[in-house]
Amino acid sequence: MSPAALLAVFLGFALTAYALFAGADFGAGILDLLAARRAEDRAVIESGIGPLWEANHVWLIFAITILLSAFPTAFSALGTALLAPLAIALLAIVARGAAFGLRSGLDDQTGPRVHLSRLFGAASAIAPLAFGLVAGGLAQASSSRSVARGPVSVPWTSPFAIIVGLLAICLCAQLAATFMANRLAATGRRELAGRFRARALQAGAGSLVFSVGGLLVADTAAPRLYARLTDAALPLVVLALAGLALSLLAVAGRRYALARAATLLAGAALVWGWFIAQSPHLVGPLLTIHTASATGPALAAIAISCGVVLVCVIPAMFLLFSMFARPSQR
Repeated sequence: MSPAALLAVFLGFALTAYALFAGADFGAGILDLLAARRAEDRAVIESGIGPLWEANHVWLIFAITILLSAFPTAFSALGTALLAPLAIALLAIVARGAAFGLRSGLDDQTGPRVHLSRLFGAASAIAPLAFGLVAGGLAQASSSRSVARGPVSVPWTSPFAIIVGLLAICLCAQLAATFMANRLAATGRRELAGRFRARALQAGAGSLVFSVGGLLVADTAAPRLYARLTDAALPLVVLALAGLALSLLAVAGRRYALARAATLLAGAALVWGWFIAQSPHLVGPLLTIHTASATGPALAAIAISCGVVLVCVIPAMFLLFSMFARPSQR
């Protein structure tokens, strides 16, 4: 495996970790928004997020660092073609963090706390929507027949990209709902777990519908992408759909641990299915992991650095989750 391909694998790993763990945090904010004035639901969500929610952004930083250092041409093209959705995602991440932090010091049901809770929930939905628009647009642009020189055009407002954005919202909510339902069931709070079970069923149905809808739209709007999804990426597409269906069945049967595992599997399969479908392209048909990469010595140094970082970060993240992610009896 070449250094460029190895770094692409590292990039895929970082994006998968961010999609799953930060996605669950985004989903918690979406569930918080849907909780309306049920203080008990919001308290459970807040305790579930705990001290872990900001730590998950380390994977986004890791992915950005790989892209900037190993594939600088692609990074530049992304900043030009996708400035608007990426800026929206960044603002949403900052807004949700500020709102979540500020509301914790306010009494429940007060005006400022209500407004901050709405901001936290809305921003938690906007961020995955923007990232989904980016992913859908990149996949469609990378399968384009147009190879004209000049700035890359990424159709991030196309029907396919919008469906991927909505899929991202539903998947994030499904991740959070299955996590919370499993956590509550483990501590004996069955009635409260039932409310998150309902949200998991709704979000899971949405994820399944938008997954199938994305394939149908790709068949007509992006036939070359559809061909990749049903060829090289077909095993991952099937795995993702099977995982989503299994998650729904497990939630319906109140087997929340299985539902959580199936949702995680489906999310990982969706990310890698997208990654494989547009491989080896990064941005558009011309910028691939080879044409957009840095020099050979630089790639080798970056690959070694990434390996060292993963050796240090993965045990630290595991320790953090093992310390704070266990359900408490309250």
